[in-house]
Amino acid sequence: MSPAPTPDLGRRGAVCPFVPLSQRLDLIRFALADPPAGDEGALTAAVAALKAHWLAMEPVGGQHTIDKTIVLVLAEAPAEVVVRVHDRAKPEFVADGMMLGEFFPGHPGPGLHNPDFRPLHSDTPLLVARSMVANDLPFLTQDRYPPDRRAGFVESFLEHQPSAGAATRRRAREELARARGELARRPPAAG
Repeated sequence: MSPAPTPDLGRRGAVCPFVPLSQRLDLIRFALADPPAGDEGALTAAVAALKAHWLAMEPVGGQHTIDKTIVLVLAEAPAEVVVRVHDRAKPEFVADGMMLGEFFPGHPGPGLHNPDFRPLHSDTPLLVARSMVANDLPFLTQDRYPPDRRAGFVESFLEHQPSAGAATRRRAREELARARGELARRPPAAG
């Protein structure tokens, strides 16, 4: 996890702006998930343990809570397994004001400031738990999530980010309205 800037990022500073301070404060932890790579049940249990450990990790309150991070190293886990486990677990993290990020070889996710930059590529599959911050709104409103999930994410964002700037909160309310609008236009499920 290099805090070094890269010219492909599309803005100045480190790829993740929180890493340099987290490193200085010694608030980044690494854990190795050792279940068989394709065992989704075991990886799901490891992610639940990751969340519990993050919640118990000091500091549990105060200004540096946002600086603590746990990186779960998934060794040989296939990308599709990482994505499925991430997508199942993320709603529980977000509901508690946390983020769960997925990283793996060839991750197609674009950078926020340069669509050609791939900040979620990692040579080793990882899941990363950290505190939700105001800059996370774009990660919660991606069209890859169905509208009901996006609406839930944004509701949690608004609950856990009361001090986000006016423009960010306005954007969150717009995204919530968009997701709810999509839900309203869905045809009823066949029964």
